[in-house]
Amino acid sequence: MMRLLFVLTLSLVLSAGCFAWADAEPELHFLTEHSPPSQYLNETGQIDGVTIQLILHLQQQLDERLRFSLLPWARAMELARAEPNTVLFETVRTPAREAQFQWVGPINYYDMQLYSLPEVVARPADFAAARLRGCAYRSSAQLEYFKRLGFEEGRNLSVVANAHECQVMAERGRAEVIALNALRYGEFFQQGDVTLQRWQPLYQSYLYLAFSKEVPAERVQRWQEALQQSYLDGTMRRLYQADYPVAMIEQLEQYWQAED
Repeated sequence: MMRLLFVLTLSLVLSAGCFAWADAEPELHFLTEHSPPSQYLNETGQIDGVTIQLILHLQQQLDERLRFSLLPWARAMELARAEPNTVLFETVRTPAREAQFQWVGPINYYDMQLYSLPEVVARPADFAAARLRGCAYRSSAQLEYFKRLGFEEGRNLSVVANAHECQVMAERGRAEVIALNALRYGEFFQQGDVTLQRWQPLYQSYLYLAFSKEVPAERVQRWQEALQQSYLDGTMRRLYQADYPVAMIEQLEQYWQAED
């Protein structure tokens, strides 16, 4: 009799465990690009960064399961559009993307401006004459803005896989116009022997976590509420203040204050 009771009890425990596993929400796959200090591979080969730390904080608050992949932006965008239970970040919320995702945020703010050689900045007519070569990365919001300005791939525009590659192109003298976040770089950007100067505005934008459409809306809402709480309790500022400029943090805080 005791053995029968043990077997029955064990069966109930195992069954409960199976049901709990079956009812668990699927793991979320967070997709992003190399973009320090927000996200990058650290010295141990792990994905790290300011935004990564914020997401891990939200994960703990929500008791979620997730994993990260660091990919070229175009590949990350492709997977996010095709696969369920994905989250693309940090993502500009453009009209073309609006219906493709569910949005949580904002988690960042960019003041994107064109940077060029100081002699180019002093002679803006060169830009109108299209004698400059620009650089933007594939599937990015900045690429669309470059095209609106008259840059054309194969003529005066290089399209690369990752944002930091445009900085390398400029350093090697293969691009005279690139887009950078002025809140981070200020008046000048210097890499190697090359100095670029802030030239003219491109666009300003909040950045978001873009959840795939298959994720239940109530789950997405929990992430939004946890993110808002991270602002209210000071976690967002604490994580951001060592690496992000004060102007960017204050811009985000103004947004969240308006939402309260």
